[in-house]
Amino acid sequence: MSILVVYPLGNALNPHSGAETRIWNLINSLINRNYNTTILHSHNSQGSEDILLKRKCNIHYCKDNNILHLINSYFTDLNPFFAIELFKIIHKHKIDFIQLERPWGFLIVKLLKRKNQIVIYDSQGVENEHLSIVTNLSRKTKILKPFAEIYAKFYEKLTCNLADVIVCVSDIDREYYIKKFKINKSKTILIQTPSTLMFQNIKRTEEIKIECRKKLGLPIDKTICIFHGGLPHPPNQEAFDLIENFIAPKINDPEILFVLAGHNLEKYKKRNIISLGFVQNLKDFLYSADFAIVPIISGTGMRIKCTDYIITALPFITTKKGIEGIEFVKEHEDYLVFDEVNEKFIEGIKILAKDRKLRESINQNLFKKSNLLNRVKFEKNFNKLYMKLINTNKKKYANIV
Repeated sequence: MSILVVYPLGNALNPHSGAETRIWNLINSLINRNYNTTILHSHNSQGSEDILLKRKCNIHYCKDNNILHLINSYFTDLNPFFAIELFKIIHKHKIDFIQLERPWGFLIVKLLKRKNQIVIYDSQGVENEHLSIVTNLSRKTKILKPFAEIYAKFYEKLTCNLADVIVCVSDIDREYYIKKFKINKSKTILIQTPSTLMFQNIKRTEEIKIECRKKLGLPIDKTICIFHGGLPHPPNQEAFDLIENFIAPKINDPEILFVLAGHNLEKYKKRNIISLGFVQNLKDFLYSADFAIVPIISGTGMRIKCTDYIITALPFITTKKGIEGIEFVKEHEDYLVFDEVNEKFIEGIKILAKDRKLRESINQNLFKKSNLLNRVKFEKNFNKLYMKLINTNKKKYANIV
């Protein structure tokens, strides 16, 4: 079987964000299952992809087409470079599935696709909610916010109605599509995103923690609290700002150190904060910590950073928004949760920093559940979906003939 993965927004073969991580895992899974895999993604990705993966895929690029200096991906349908590349792919390769990782470009896909090709919308989160956050970033985009939200809602609703199947990363997103867009539940499927890491199943020890801290140049004698996320993703930027301007200043304990990492994050040191910038080996970063925080206050989809903390059995504190979409862990047993980033959230940090037994209890609970996020399960779920769709499609067109 063959599949075309459409992701004109960013880099499908060198992940720096949660969405790109999901696509990265998907492509690896397709290759592992011997699917003939074709990728259409941004021209800006050229040269930065993983060489080994690149050799196993058919890679096509589309140039950007900036309109009114807005993020070009939202207007993919008006991008002639995208349409031309898509046309070439459909006529050059035998494609069974066309899978869009964002809704943008769906109309062109629907127009150019052949009648027996199945179109899948692999949703990374509710787009109009995401766009609402993005448009708050500058004065120019704030003016366009009402139009942007209406446009995103209309376009994603159209995509959901016309797609053959919708893959959701969380039950919250799935319920949104069913209730708000009046989508039949049978047309949707939940496939959660696995961790950025391969399944570790490594028990945390003091020796491993010290070794990882030495690699990263971090102090051995501090209680380290971490947070990581790529920029310029708005929810991550909000979280970094909260740590720097609200959380860290509220913690006066000299033994507690906040360590940050992420793509496009600047390196710096302040009173009780160290920013490492982009960290090549995420495992070292995660195993260097005593616990993590997730001060996320906006966004949709599934927080990949939480899956990273779960799979490495790292105790963490989160907002309710931060843990959305991950239903198999229990609050106050597997993690600490608060409604928002407030004084109670600060108290939670102080408690977890001082209470080693509580951290060990959460660590043991997470260790038992960490295997629920491995890539094998993710791979099997997608393969099961493709097999079901291809068999249904064969019967459909056999009846027509």
